Amino acid sequence: MTIGVGAMFLFGLNQTDSGNLIVNLFFLFGVVGLACILKFTLEDLGLKYINAQMQRHVVLSLVIFTLYMLFYIFAIRISALKPFSSSTPWGLATYLIVVIAEEAYFRGALYSFFEKRFSTKTALVVSSILFGFFQAQQGLRGVISRTFTGWLWGSVRYSTGMIFLLVIPVHFAYNSIWLLFEGNWDNPPVWAIYVLPMIEFVIGLAVVFLHNRQPKNN
Repeated sequence: MTIGVGAMFLFGLNQTDSGNLIVNLFFLFGVVGLACILKFTLEDLGLKYINAQMQRHVVLSLVIFTLYMLFYIFAIRISALKPFSSSTPWGLATYLIVVIAEEAYFRGALYSFFEKRFSTKTALVVSSILFGFFQAQQGLRGVISRTFTGWLWGSVRYSTGMIFLLVIPVHFAYNSIWLLFEGNWDNPPVWAIYVLPMIEFVIGLAVVFLHNRQPKNN
């Protein structure tokens, strides 16, 4: 990302749609490069199709997707589509790159790095915390909130071993709906700010608990 930021300023693209896209493309390239250097397999990155876990992966992803849609409808009160502008496709393209890179890094490479050296529980907790700190530009409240978000999304990787549907629809919808819809984005209800992370934590905890109760195959 640092190289991307440098390239953005070098070509005078700072604070532009194309500049943001370039930065995040470098982020994605960095994640791919890291995976190659560490010789991660598709399974390590959560990108191997596991037929026995696919139904659970779909159900958990739909539960999370529904949670965010309910939050946007009843708390943010999204109403209508925003007027389409030239920045809209740039924004959607950037978000697509962002969600692929972040999932491949946090729920993929970083998760596997700690899982191989410590345990799946450590991988889940550490990757969630680091995901929160990655959003430090949002302030302390954003760090805490995104940590719980990372915990919930990480519980899907923990339980199913896959991240396919965390990319789309979960993460992409989570990021892009504010770009597309009118709503009370700047001043959401105070209760909603605190209730959503609590719900994310409880659902993630339930997913981990139920997974741990399953009989282990010998």
